[in-house]
Amino acid sequence: MTQLAPWFGLSGRLALVTGAGNGIGRATALGLAERGAIAVLLDRDQAGLEAAAAAIRAAGGEVHTRLLDVTNEAEWHALGDWVAGKWGRIDILVNCAGIARFDRVDEAIMETYRDVFAVNVDGVVLGMATALRFMRAAGAGAIVNVASTAALKGNPGMASYGASKAAVAHFTRSAALECNRAGFDVRVNAVMPGFTQTAMAEQVHARFDDKLGGREATMKVFSSGRTARPEEIADLIVYLASDRASFISGSVIACDRAQSA
Repeated sequence: MTQLAPWFGLSGRLALVTGAGNGIGRATALGLAERGAIAVLLDRDQAGLEAAAAAIRAAGGEVHTRLLDVTNEAEWHALGDWVAGKWGRIDILVNCAGIARFDRVDEAIMETYRDVFAVNVDGVVLGMATALRFMRAAGAGAIVNVASTAALKGNPGMASYGASKAAVAHFTRSAALECNRAGFDVRVNAVMPGFTQTAMAEQVHARFDDKLGGREATMKVFSSGRTARPEEIADLIVYLASDRASFISGSVIACDRAQSA
């Protein structure tokens, strides 16, 4: 019987992941490295970066780390120069860095709005611009942005967060069309996680559990019965970054166990 080849691998691909120090970003970096990618972990959390890198090395993967504030355009330019000098390419970019703030449209919102959009939107746009310099030159590549199911409906109490993730979805579609119409085999997609076991979810619990009547009540409002494990979201991201998803571009895919269905 002929031995079947692995379903997909990413051997030798250079994969950059923002927000890689924890949560979905860390799980994604581990998943990419498990498939053979050279993982470049980006975060402003030094301790988180070191812990994630140690986990990848312990599993036998190749990993590199670099501190990055995704809101800082100069740091993105410096990162691009570093990558150009060391590898000369970017095969995969996962924009996972993100923050949430609690705010209301009928209150003073501009400070939280600017903070949230700086990380969640500016960081994604700067990341895509950096990666696309390399990918357009190579004629190929894959970008996966992390949005949220919060983009699909109004978010009283977290208005800026939902709006920022809707912007991520729009930029994803626009970038995908631009690459397609220019004739490049560069795919750009986004995933929309539902409520996931991350530090951000704990912020939600701390904010709403007492108001809603306890942890289980908050779960009923924000999830479809349970939270996702970061690895469950990462599996979809890794797939979209692989050649197995070669005909998927411009898609924004919910991963929320029917919460938004």
